[in-house]
Amino acid sequence: MNNIPVAGVDVSKRFSDLCVLTPENEVFNSTKIYHDLPSMERALTLLLQAEQQFGMRPVVVMESTSHYHLILFRFFKNAGYEVIVVNPIQSGALKNINVRKVKNDKVRPY
Repeated sequence: MNNIPVAGVDVSKRFSDLCVLTPENEVFNSTKIYHDLPSMERALTLLLQAEQQFGMRPVVVMESTSHYHLILFRFFKNAGYEVIVVNPIQSGALKNINVRKVKNDKVRPY
C-alpha cells in the first residue's frame, strides 16, 4: 500500500488549523485558516506544495463540526481534492469525553 500525504483540518467556528503530513507521517507544513477566500487560497498553496514535493495529491481529512466544516469541504472539493469528513464520535476523538452527562446530585438513601 502506498502512503500518501494527508492534510488534517481541525475545524472550529472562527478559524481552522491545517496540518499537512508527509507520507512518513512527519509534519510538512501547517497554517491557520480563517474562513475567508484569501486564507483558504493560502491553504491551497500549501497543498499544492505538498503535491509537488511528494508527487501525490494530499487527501484532506476533517471532522464534521456542526456546519462550520462545509465551507472548507466545498472549497477543497471544488479544487479537486479528495475530502474525507469524519464523524467525531465514530472516529474516537471523543473517547475520553463522556457523551452522557454525569449525575452530580447526591445519592439519597431510601
